[in-house]
This record gives sequence, structure tokens and C-alpha cells, in this order.
Amino acid sequence: MVNQLLAGASLLLLASATQAQPPGPLQRDEIVVVGAKLADLKADVARCEAGGCSVREDVIATVRYAEAEFREGNYHDARTALGKAVSRTKKNADSDPFAVAELHTARATVAWHFGDQREALRATGATTRLLDRHAPQSPNALMARMRLIQAQYQIDGPSFNIAQLEDLSARATDADQPLIAMRADLGRAAMLYRANRREQAMELLNAIQASNLPQTTGLKLASEVLAMRLAARDGDMQAVEALIARLTEDQKRIGPTLVWAPDLPVPRGGDLAPSDPLLYQLQPFGADLVGLKWVDIGYQIGPDGRVESVDVLRGSPRWQWSKPLVEAIGRRRYTPAADSDDLVGRYRVERYTLTADFVVPKNSMIRRRAANPRFEQIDLTVAPPRQANAPTVPS
Repeated sequence: MVNQLLAGASLLLLASATQAQPPGPLQRDEIVVVGAKLADLKADVARCEAGGCSVREDVIATVRYAEAEFREGNYHDARTALGKAVSRTKKNADSDPFAVAELHTARATVAWHFGDQREALRATGATTRLLDRHAPQSPNALMARMRLIQAQYQIDGPSFNIAQLEDLSARATDADQPLIAMRADLGRAAMLYRANRREQAMELLNAIQASNLPQTTGLKLASEVLAMRLAARDGDMQAVEALIARLTEDQKRIGPTLVWAPDLPVPRGGDLAPSDPLLYQLQPFGADLVGLKWVDIGYQIGPDGRVESVDVLRGSPRWQWSKPLVEAIGRRRYTPAADSDDLVGRYRVERYTLTADFVVPKNSMIRRRAANPRFEQIDLTVAPPRQANAPTVPS
């Protein structure tokens, strides 16, 4: 779900940036919470709560603290901290819209994992509205719009979202952002294929591969991978090996790019959920019907692109539910390394959360986690600098 489509909403963001006039976008390569004490991070937030921070300082302190809580599996505390920061910065959001937009993005990420789809959509929409108001032609605003469309795709029918991505592609082209236009076209191709409009999907992918624009090596690879995945879904697994065989050295040097993966297993709702969905209507008590669980799974990508040493590194108690995830990750294929000794970026850590949507069951007035049990995914790998622009392929 939001996992990879919304992979851009990672909590590993932001930088201790100096205050500029007007403040520009926050950078995503300077704040890394490694070795920081949770108490110290919480103290930084407390200083901002007392009014001792600028908007940007408040966002940075809150996101660092929320990220640390999220990594520890304390989703409720992370969600609460982000929500309070949104309230604190609301009146002054226009003074630093790029910073507050990142705060909303972080809040949406935690909300998806927590299971509160309503909060996630509100936060994603708030990001888009804020940036559209201040910098509608900026890459930040265009990418925020794309995340909103992809989030709405989980709820709306595909036709509406396909049209929105087409409009976004045109808007990005008008804003002289051709790479973002191509990203929108990649997403639209995936949606077209799911809507059984395969010829249109392939036309878009072929156009991307034929582009002669600079800096498109990663996006061309992403379009090839997506075209291959679509063929593989029809049973043509030889397409996987054929694509890997024709990769260029430049494509291999982009870094490990996912070429093929089996579909993630569908959870049955966890240990606390009834097996029959109809039973959701018969539970008057207030407890969540799907328990919130999480694991961090680490794995090595070998020089040949095959996955090795898949392990559950840590997680909430009772990890048995994650065994199908470990098996699925072990079957993935990535792009091979240009140099067999190059291991940069080839150890990955991913967070998987077993969650569900909040609903109000029949005979109850309490909104609780009960519907649509699913896995949420986010990459927790701290990528080296050269991996920053590695392509992502729509699922």
C-alpha cells in the first residue's frame, strides 16, 4: 500500500538547517537519529513546546523525536508528538511552508502504519494545500500532489486517479520539471495496467524509455522494470532473467533496484482479529480487533542481485506472523552489482507493520482498528549518498 507508493514519505528526513529568508525546502540528508538518547530528543521537543523554537526548529526536533519513537515501535507516542507539533505550528505555517509540509508528511507516514487512514489522508492533503498555496510549481508541491493521488488510489476508483496523474504530468511539464512528469507517467502506467488498459500503459512506458532527456537513466530503468513486472504477472518469468541480462553497466551502478518480488502475503488480521469479517459487527467491546504488530527485517543483496540472510532483527512480541514476509523477501531479485566487491547499499532494513483501518463497528460508538488488515512497509535503511536518486518502481 502506502509502503512503496508512498516511499517518499520516509521519516528519515530533514536537516538542521540555518534560518533563511525566505526559508527554503528542508534537506533530507542531515538529520539521522543514530546514538541519540530518547530523553534528549524529548527535551528538545519540550523546549519547543515552551515556545523556545522557530517553526523550522520545532519541525526538526519533533520529527527527530517521532522517528526515534517510531523505530522503537512506540507508534502512539510518535503520532501524538507529531499531532501536537501540527497544532503548535498551525498559526505560523505560512512563515515556513516547506518545513510544516514535511511535518505533515511525517504525520501521514506514522498514521498509515498506525492504521488511521483518515488522519493519513488529512495530513497528506494538508501538505498539498500548503505547498500549492506557496510554491505550486516547485518539485516539493508536485511530489506532494503525487503522494496525495497515490494515497487516494487506495480508496477511489482507478479512473479518477489516472486522470489526476495525467493532469499532474502536464502540470510538471509546464513547470519545467520533466523528471517529475515521467514519475507521474510511471504511476499512471501502473494504474492503467491494473485497469486492464494495457496498450495505453505500454505506450507510456515506451515513451519514457525513448526519452533523450538528461539524468533519466534511473527512470528509464524503472520503466523497463515496470514493463517486465507487468509481463511477469502474466506468467512470463523469463522476462525477469532477460531484463537482468541486458542491464548496462550504468544501470548496475545506480545501486540495487528491485527487479521482481512476489506479492506480499495477505494477513488474516493478526492474533486478535476474528477470522470471519461478519464477526466485526458482533463485537460491542472497545478493544481493537486487529492488534498492532511490527518487525524490522534485515537482508543482504548479493552481487548477483539475489537476496541472502533474511532475518527478523527485532519487533513486537510473537513474531510468527512475519514468517511469510521473510519468505517473500528471500525470493526477490535486484539488479546485480557492476563490481562483485561493491557492497554499498546492499544491506537493507525494512519495517513491516501489521495494521488495519479504523472503523466504528455495528452496535458500538468506538472507532477502532478492525477493517482491511494489511502490512504497511517502510525502508529504514540509511542510504549512502549515491543511492539518493535510485529509482522507485510503482507496485
